[in-house]
Amino acid sequence: MAVPIKKQPIQAVIGDTFADVRMDSTTHVLTTINYAHHETHSGNFYRTAMNFTLGNGNVCALSFITPNSTKWCHMTWELSDTADGTFDLLEDVTSFAGGVATVPVNKNRNSRSASGAVCTRGMTGADPITPTGGTAILDIALATGKGNTASRTDNAEYILKQNSKYLFRYTNGTAANVVHLILHWYEHTDKD
Repeated sequence: MAVPIKKQPIQAVIGDTFADVRMDSTTHVLTTINYAHHETHSGNFYRTAMNFTLGNGNVCALSFITPNSTKWCHMTWELSDTADGTFDLLEDVTSFAGGVATVPVNKNRNSRSASGAVCTRGMTGADPITPTGGTAILDIALATGKGNTASRTDNAEYILKQNSKYLFRYTNGTAANVVHLILHWYEHTDKD
């Protein structure tokens, strides 16, 4: 005769208290969220974007200055366009001229936490951003006449250097083009 096993909840320590670990009742898989999702709930996940219509050879850019603290920016992005062009990312830019400030949006709309990053955006003919210095750490050529997407997802995030200047720049090809870039990042204190 089988002896019934008394079910005990699995618990995790959270601070000075215990909390039940949740499990799906059908599959018995632990119910979890990924770390970036956790950062959204914690009020530490932000976004900024640019959306420009470009003519022949025009340039649009988004500058990004990381906080001078141990809170590092864990960055992913999504880029789309409607024609041909090139996209590059410069690191360790010495300075920026021009551009219009854009305030990062906290993805947890109930949080009052503000990003430590400073962002500006601009394009040829409308507050262009002119960088001085910098090293290209990414360069992507996007195909002619189709519309393209380029992204860095959670598995390909960049952890940006603290207190550094970055430039996300799109240089248009020959056709009229609509370019949309969204940056997503959370700010996390490194434990090492």
